[in-house]
Amino acid sequence: MTRGVRYLMLAAGGVVLAGAVLGAYGLNRKPQREADVEIIAHGEEVDLAQHVVPGKYTVFDFYAVWCPPCRALSPALEKLAARNRETLAIRKVDIVDWTMPVAEQHGIQELPYLVLFDRGGHRLAAGEEVFDELARLFGDAALEVSRATEKLPAGAM
Repeated sequence: MTRGVRYLMLAAGGVVLAGAVLGAYGLNRKPQREADVEIIAHGEEVDLAQHVVPGKYTVFDFYAVWCPPCRALSPALEKLAARNRETLAIRKVDIVDWTMPVAEQHGIQELPYLVLFDRGGHRLAAGEEVFDELARLFGDAALEVSRATEKLPAGAM
């Protein structure tokens, strides 16, 4: 066996060992907690007060799977909740379609529609006002949420 082959085999063995060590580290790491996000209703009436999370700001996200702006907003809200696990919870309400009881119960006329409750369970804002409140509460971290549903100026596409 030549000297070059020996060094090559030694280097390959080192790479395999390093990979094994990093893999073992990754398997033994505690997983990060995920964002506090739950779907609480699928069209049926829902009492929001029953789902407010004590000690956290709670955003109720009224959405539908067929709603493109809802699909844009959802990941931004979840990312904000993941960054603020201790202070923010998201509760999702699927209206399913406009004929379902939950849409009438909460007077939903456009989607996405948000309602924000404070840490004490008091309603802070609803509709477009929620975006301003989230920006006030979470600063720049909430910018992505605001931008997710911005309408492009006419002719921008």
